[in-house]
Amino acid sequence: MRQIKNFAKGIGVLLDLSSLKELLQLEFSIDESLSDRKIESIMYTARVENYINRRILSEEELEKMLGLSPQQVSKLVTTTEKASEEELEELKKISGAGKRLVKNG
Repeated sequence: MRQIKNFAKGIGVLLDLSSLKELLQLEFSIDESLSDRKIESIMYTARVENYINRRILSEEELEKMLGLSPQQVSKLVTTTEKASEEELEELKKISGAGKRLVKNG
């Protein structure tokens, strides 16, 4: 399962939910063991982590946006722990804003 999560996290930066799910099914012959919600959480976390790594967004900015402690943000972006519903919605917003920054920057 860890290998599947790491794969999803790496490629999730580039794909939408349905494409990522299809690829996971082909690559790992998974059934429905990973819910759309879990895949989405991994995918958006990976995108935000990518923005942090590319210095488009700092961890401090992410802490403020999500209203989380540094430890919680670190845990969220460095592991494959599933984001809460509220965190996922914020990650989606941040991901959309980050795409605009990358295009304009």
